[in-house]
Amino acid sequence: MRYFEELLAALKDPALILDREYRIVEVGRSVSEMGYRPDSLRESNLKSVIAPPFRRAAEAAVDTAFRLGKVTFTNVEVLNSLGEAIPVEMRVSPIEEKGHVRFLVLFYPAYRIGTHVLDKMNVPVWSLDRRGNVLFYNVAAQEILKRMRSPLLSDGQTVEIDGSEYVARVYEMVDGFRRVSLVTLTNVCVAYEPHVKRFAVAGVLSALAAHDIKNAIASLLILADSIEDESLRSKIHNGIRRIFRIHKRILNLAKGKKEIDEVRLSSVLDEVLEDLRHKIIRKNVKVVREFPVGFTLRTDENALYEILLNLISNAIDASMPGGKVKVSAGVFHNVSLGRMEKYVSVRDFGPGIPPDKVDKIFNLFFTSKKNGSGLGLFIVKVLSESIGARVTVRSEPNKGAEFVVLFPTDEIKGSEEVHEAGSTRSN
Repeated sequence: MRYFEELLAALKDPALILDREYRIVEVGRSVSEMGYRPDSLRESNLKSVIAPPFRRAAEAAVDTAFRLGKVTFTNVEVLNSLGEAIPVEMRVSPIEEKGHVRFLVLFYPAYRIGTHVLDKMNVPVWSLDRRGNVLFYNVAAQEILKRMRSPLLSDGQTVEIDGSEYVARVYEMVDGFRRVSLVTLTNVCVAYEPHVKRFAVAGVLSALAAHDIKNAIASLLILADSIEDESLRSKIHNGIRRIFRIHKRILNLAKGKKEIDEVRLSSVLDEVLEDLRHKIIRKNVKVVREFPVGFTLRTDENALYEILLNLISNAIDASMPGGKVKVSAGVFHNVSLGRMEKYVSVRDFGPGIPPDKVDKIFNLFFTSKKNGSGLGLFIVKVLSESIGARVTVRSEPNKGAEFVVLFPTDEIKGSEEVHEAGSTRSN
């Protein structure tokens, strides 16, 4: 037992020692992160800290470690002292003690809030536990919390503090081994200032997760290398690289970083459709392209990706099962502005946008969806403006909606045809 005590004392993450019957024979002090006292878990069964749907998987990981005699990994949900189910990676290592097989079980939380990132934000942010106790607040929230009657706010709630109006966003998250509510406040009066725009585009959750995502990607690549099946290993590597590209794109947008270049529309659309593949299959929607194969735009690729991702995702949501979404592009002669413009159009054939909502759909936090964030079309508008483009919408009841993004251009190649915006020929 002396060896086990020294081993557990050296570990920072919650750890247990099990016998072959899944009985907990020793407990690390770090289980306090889960809200437990070590002595409250000794002599109990592994099941006591595993959420019911994952108990068999947890026992199977122990059995596999015993059979193979090496470290085994699995993803399960553990129960903290409040009974909250927390997603973790469970790592089981077989060890021997005086001829008896024992198992070292470590729990690594899937998510941790990076408070060091929150501290640097000039947007008020704080987190609360399930009892409503404030666990963390950044410098921007310090004075505001003093002036509030209660830190408990509902998502979308508007509050007035010292004559300024704020809109609250509340995110239910997992932070280590507990579930928390993360609250952010956006000052309505400055919602369109550049730094707030970037905050809305990237999202506070993306900024929080950025550091941990990078570490997770590195860990996954190392783990993937241990897979013997070359085809499966290649697929996993490609998936991880896609996650890394998304992670990098979000960070660039958050920093306001733009890289203007000649971007091939079909390549960006391929990536968007791949990332929306499961949504397209689930809704059984067909995405139709109507633009020249070599059509290009001089713009920022990351911004174009996010614009298309949001517009096509919304178009799929608006479509009936088995419906169609049309992506068009071409060149438009804007007579009123006296210039040529390239455009990209995304059209659905759903119920359309109610007339009384058309003028509001680009507003920050405005949404007609039950579980919508009210950020998608705001992001489209902000990103379009940031690259010198503009977005318009037209809709008819029961005939769908069409969003057109117009890109200014100084030079139009002779091979590209001129159309009325939103009207193209199939290729």
